[in-house]
Amino acid sequence: MNERLEAQARNEALIREVNERIAAIQSNWDAEGLLEFFCECGRRGGCDVVVHATLEEYERVRAQDDRFLLSPGHETGRIERVVGETERYVIVDKISDAEPIVHRALPR
Repeated sequence: MNERLEAQARNEALIREVNERIAAIQSNWDAEGLLEFFCECGRRGGCDVVVHATLEEYERVRAQDDRFLLSPGHETGRIERVVGETERYVIVDKISDAEPIVHRALPR
């Protein structure tokens, strides 16, 4: 895997950490309905797109460490594949070469 794609995988893991804190705060407040999460695409220079999902939807994505919540069209076929989608978001699963980078950057 090239250096740019490795950096993207690390960025995704960092954004995931922010989203996990959002989820934790919302769960303490007993939030219902759609919440705002950051797109976990990890694009260079950052991504300022907000993805709307319920806390339950987000937790389902996070049940697998190598799955990420992205804005539609933000997936990168060289390091991930789409495994689910709605009108509001896509769920991607990392390919096997990218999984170790994500696990090192942010173990759950």
